[in-house]
Amino acid sequence: MDKQSAKRFKLHIHEAIKELSSALLVAHEVCAVEEIATIKRSMGNIIAAAEMLLHDSIYSHHPELNELSRKPSET
Repeated sequence: MDKQSAKRFKLHIHEAIKELSSALLVAHEVCAVEEIATIKRSMGNIIAAAEMLLHDSIYSHHPELNELSRKPSET
């Protein structure tokens, strides 16, 4: 994947993660306490899978797109 496509892909994955996090906040408001643990575990697994997809598909080929690996002097 070229760098420009990788940036677009990364943006969409990050947006999906933000939406899942927002859905989790809604779940906290509307779900029974016993359901929350299951929902949190499921959402956590999905978010982790998305992060691994970024790592394996994007950051391994374009490490400069991973803000978390940058040194403070590089930002």
